[in-house]
Amino acid sequence: MMKYEYIYPFVALVGQEDLKEALAIALTNPQVGGLLISGTKATGKSTALRAAMAMSGRRLVELPLSATEDRVFGHIDIEKTLADGARVFAPGLLADADGAVLYVDEINLLRRDLLAGVLQVHDVKENRVEREGVSYRHPTEFLLVGSMNPEEGTLSEALLDRFGLFVQAEPLAEPAARAEIARRVLAYERDRVGFVAAYAEATETLRRQWAEARERVARIELPEAMLTLAATYSEKAGIAGHRGDIILLEAAKAIAALAGRTFLIPDDMERAAYFVLPHRMRQPERQSQPEPPPPPPEESPEQSESNDTDTPEPPQNTEPDAPAPEPPPGDADDHEDTETEDEQEPPEMSGAVLPPEAWEDIDKAFAALQMQVRLQPDRFKRRGSGKRQRTKTDLRQGRYIRAVPMGREVTDLALDATIRAAAPYQRMRQSKGLAISLERDDLRRKVREKRTGSVFLFCVDASGSMGARHRMGAVKGAIYGLLQDAYQKRDRVGMISFRRNSAEVLLPVTRSIDLAQKLLRDLSTGGKTPLAAGLERSLAVLAQLRYQDPQVRPIFILVTDGRATAALSGGNPVEEALTLAAKFRHSGATCVVIDTETDFISMQIARKVAQAMGATYHHIRTLTEAKVLQIMQEYH
Repeated sequence: MMKYEYIYPFVALVGQEDLKEALAIALTNPQVGGLLISGTKATGKSTALRAAMAMSGRRLVELPLSATEDRVFGHIDIEKTLADGARVFAPGLLADADGAVLYVDEINLLRRDLLAGVLQVHDVKENRVEREGVSYRHPTEFLLVGSMNPEEGTLSEALLDRFGLFVQAEPLAEPAARAEIARRVLAYERDRVGFVAAYAEATETLRRQWAEARERVARIELPEAMLTLAATYSEKAGIAGHRGDIILLEAAKAIAALAGRTFLIPDDMERAAYFVLPHRMRQPERQSQPEPPPPPPEESPEQSESNDTDTPEPPQNTEPDAPAPEPPPGDADDHEDTETEDEQEPPEMSGAVLPPEAWEDIDKAFAALQMQVRLQPDRFKRRGSGKRQRTKTDLRQGRYIRAVPMGREVTDLALDATIRAAAPYQRMRQSKGLAISLERDDLRRKVREKRTGSVFLFCVDASGSMGARHRMGAVKGAIYGLLQDAYQKRDRVGMISFRRNSAEVLLPVTRSIDLAQKLLRDLSTGGKTPLAAGLERSLAVLAQLRYQDPQVRPIFILVTDGRATAALSGGNPVEEALTLAAKFRHSGATCVVIDTETDFISMQIARKVAQAMGATYHHIRTLTEAKVLQIMQEYH
């Protein structure tokens, strides 16, 4: 619990109006179900919360990231148990937070099992403990506030939905605002007492307004029209479930109460939706359509769309109304060896024919991409080093997360858990001069977790269609950003490319990120799109990885526009690719598909491949806008 002497005044905060309003709503009506504050470092998230607590007079209980399960939910009181000879329960932080505000800084870094448990207690307003022979429950009602830096990872959609309100704390860029912040902080550091006194009158005025608003909330009724409006907002936003509707109404009541009213108006609902709906919206997989195609050039419309084969493209992979390809003069075999742009787009789409081998440098606009991989600890015990995913380990290193009964071999003794297990039986045992008498059944072993690296296998489309609109520069930039992140997390990477009629393993799985970047930089485009060959070779590499290490959890990343034009057995190339894609569901790999198709008329093949794989789907244009590629969802 924090003390409030000379905390930085809430009314002295510069800017961050959305953050201050969200805090006011949450403190006025705790029924909004908690608040999640997102923002980069040094945006005043924690400062604003502590200032709001000091002004409102609410207690603030902090849950540190290092807190153990025992400390959070409660545990056996060893001292009393030893004295009484019976198990005595000692409540944890959730009991301390009853009637207060529970704050978790960097909540996205908190262990997922702890966070899920805290959210469950927050929802049902009761903490129930069933462990180590103890059955205990106690009511607890608190307002949960969390802050997070999205650069360090995000939360899953299911966890985000458990927070009533969401607000983004934006850094202030205006020089005048930044200067004012520095001026006030320096004045506060020089004379905290005087600085707080200077804002005392404004602080007291706002405190009274908040107190009156809390009393006013209970008198606000919800007319039928507002219930319908809340449902309409949620339906238009594509919200699943009804939690959002209820919280929307509660937030609107707080906004009306803060405005001095005991009735709702549509503007209250609109403003509430700003904090309640964005983090709940199920974002449809956006189809980024480029600008309409330019007018046809003056050249003859008989320009060939495919100079690599005498056979026309399959109907699934040609643009509507595109001119039929004509074989160039000369021997067919000679033509097969003279690869130009086999998937050259129609003249109205591209306007020019690429040379036989096209090369593009890495687009540095993508170099800042960060790959945020959220992995839960899995059931296997893995060895190795790295910084990406948490995993159980049988080595005596890593974080101690819980204790289990000791096996045949006594190793890595969990002393605290062992004492708790033995404490209730001390009166029945002969001490023999010992402070605590232990038996074999009392022994507990530590369960530890550590971080290890992952294996990333890239399968990159290097066909002619990837160069037709200069897509390869952006693709290289996206993969380059992923490789930089892989280097920092000590991952292993492998790379496969496919074009013409086959797929090639450019880089076997290795830790040499530098070599992977060099191969990526030198990768040229041209030829057909043998998507099926690329998938078949990838399945073989994944099978080899599983054979070498049955517990490996590879991440497979397919980068393609999906315009399959070359088949393995002479059949339909798209159907072959979809059949092979379905086999990835049994490969043990987490799959990701990055769609690079940017044509005005989209064939949607890469999306179908992702669906067949059970993969996460991204479009290259969405990566350009967001600058963040969230590769995987949580899995076990």
